[in-house]
Amino acid sequence: MNDTLILVLEQLAAAVSLLLMGLCGVRLLVRLVRVLRGREAADGLGRRITYAPLSALAAAAGIALLSRLMLYVLAYAMYRAFGVGSEGFAQSFAPLWMHWDTQHYIGIARDGYVAVGDERLRLVFFPLYPALMRLFAPLTDGNVFYSGIGVSLVCASLSAALVYDLAYMHGGGKTAARAAAYFLLCPLSVFLCCAYTESLFICLTLLAVCLLRRGRPWLAALCGMLSALTRMPGVIVAGLMIIALLGRIPKRTFTLRAVLSCLGQVLLVFSGLFIYWLINWLVTGDPMTYLVYQKENWYQEPGSFWGSTANTMHYFLDTIGDSDWLYTWGFQLLCMLGIYALLAFRAQALPFDLAAYSFVYVAVVLSPTWLLSGARYLYALCALPMLLARMRIGKIGHGILLILSAAMLVLWTFGYTIAVQVL
Repeated sequence: MNDTLILVLEQLAAAVSLLLMGLCGVRLLVRLVRVLRGREAADGLGRRITYAPLSALAAAAGIALLSRLMLYVLAYAMYRAFGVGSEGFAQSFAPLWMHWDTQHYIGIARDGYVAVGDERLRLVFFPLYPALMRLFAPLTDGNVFYSGIGVSLVCASLSAALVYDLAYMHGGGKTAARAAAYFLLCPLSVFLCCAYTESLFICLTLLAVCLLRRGRPWLAALCGMLSALTRMPGVIVAGLMIIALLGRIPKRTFTLRAVLSCLGQVLLVFSGLFIYWLINWLVTGDPMTYLVYQKENWYQEPGSFWGSTANTMHYFLDTIGDSDWLYTWGFQLLCMLGIYALLAFRAQALPFDLAAYSFVYVAVVLSPTWLLSGARYLYALCALPMLLARMRIGKIGHGILLILSAAMLVLWTFGYTIAVQVL
């Protein structure tokens, strides 16, 4: 493709992302004024909150677990159908599901962090997930890979229940069921099956949100801390505490005690990041070593979401026909433009605090200068299932979209386990 045309399309993509996110930002500022004036509840809830019945939460968790087991069976069926191998289910499981970041988490769980050799690069991965892999390894006869799979499955089940719980508070049973369906049928939900951090991170973030809505801010902050020990964007949970404090202004409960409590909760959330910095310092003598490794080996530096959008457009156009074109650049570009449009035109369907959280989360996770897993990062946005469930496309529209998502989930399962292209 002509270089000039590629450059024009890159700039156009960046401009579109800026326009859509700018529109979302302006609308959020208008809503913030409404919150400060008492015309809108910061969490979007009234005084009387209806919580989902335990039976429904248990059903959501059970369906989540069953759906993951079905993907394992599907992957094995494709393994045999495409002649990849002839081993049994148990013998083929690890070769099918142990790719990419999983290897790093296994190494950390077995050996911890080190300062020499290629293994030193594992320092860029946060510690909570591999720590849990090691903690529960005795349950899998010392096999940290299978203990990681177990952690992911448990957290995936809890996450589905929490997605249902959160959506039920704001939209009732139909919205909750639809949100859980989007969560479980999304193509990127294949990572709920893997020894990856998605399940744990989503679970802890949703726990923080749901606990905050139940009047348990300190427990919510603790979950936020654990989320920040899992992945850096976990610190964004602190913003929910700040918004909750601002919501006190029109209620005339904005007191010194409330400010100090909020400050303590924010510091508790950030302590997850501080612990990670401490680990960097203990291992290498520099709390910011992980940034050096990210720059030198993954070409990642702090950037901007519009810059990442332009880069993704460039590689999307430049790699047409390559083996990783669809799974990497094509789908990432689609997800980026999709989330910008959703935030610009449907963020008002979310309560203010989750809309603001989503705006900051998207701007942060899409900012690295070399972005390969943007779609996976967007899947971990805790408000995404509810945002999708509240789209105004009618019952038929949601049905069609869920069917397409399920079909793509099958394709992405093939991509991760057989083609080894999904990152």
